[in-house]
Amino acid sequence: MIIAIAGTNGAGKDEAASYFAQKGFVHLSLSEVIREHARALGQEPTRALLQKLGNQLRAEHGDAYLAKRALQKACGAPNLVITSIRNLAELEPVRNTDGFKLLFIDAPAELRYERTRGRGRPGEGLTFQEFLALEEKELRAGAGRQNIEALRQAANAVVTNDGSLAQFHVRLDEAVGEIPRRTRLSWDEYFMQIARTVATRSTCDRKSVGAVLVRDRVILSTGYNGSISGTPHCDEAGHMMENGHCVRTIHAEMNAIAQAARNGVNISGATLYVTCSPCWECFKVLANAGIKRICYGEFYRNEYVLEAAAQIGVEMVDLSAAM
Repeated sequence: MIIAIAGTNGAGKDEAASYFAQKGFVHLSLSEVIREHARALGQEPTRALLQKLGNQLRAEHGDAYLAKRALQKACGAPNLVITSIRNLAELEPVRNTDGFKLLFIDAPAELRYERTRGRGRPGEGLTFQEFLALEEKELRAGAGRQNIEALRQAANAVVTNDGSLAQFHVRLDEAVGEIPRRTRLSWDEYFMQIARTVATRSTCDRKSVGAVLVRDRVILSTGYNGSISGTPHCDEAGHMMENGHCVRTIHAEMNAIAQAARNGVNISGATLYVTCSPCWECFKVLANAGIKRICYGEFYRNEYVLEAAAQIGVEMVDLSAAM
């Protein structure tokens, strides 16, 4: 189950996330992604700076960039609570998942202002009028920017946090309803979740891909897309583009095969779990390496891979529902 939490500043979004974390949810914060970026730049993460950097990251990498970066830290957790949602596009990676709910947390402006003054965060020593003016920029800034009001309109429930903590928790429970019990993963889901974790090691932010080679339920090798060992990564030196593709990195599938080869591991007859379906070049090598089954999380680009797989008897399994 995924609960996304949006709302006005000081309304209690983090308290709501903490409450769900007590129920076993993993908390992912989009603001923390921006704070990490600010710290990497050596800048103090004030609210105004976070607004600016968030807009820049969305403009450079796409509206859903922050959510995708945050989800890399999920590590296969079945229940997630995601905070600091600023526009509807940030929900695209998760909004069609089973049990998804968007909650909007709000409270009277005067109460929220007093709460922010007590938090002691950088840049929050504002007057009430400055607080309202900064909030106005978040409410209706438009596509690709903070657009909190649109999230309010799209929310499954608006939860008002103007009473005691106990009352707030009751209102959250009423808004979410029954939380499904954890179910045991199938073997395919289990190994696909591992592939997702492997993808977090990727060093090319254009596409983070993870691959796991498995035979008889034993992991043979893993791989993620990254540069040649000993050479600069995309994260350090930028992308090396040819015909719209970054060619600095070796694909995850190739790295998984290379790891097995270096360690003398026979992969013939193995199953590949990969977060994105193989490109044509990778598929040719996988087929000739004796891979008999390919489970993928996201279909990527090439329909001919599916046609060729059917011709030579390589089973292709769509596990996008497990992503």
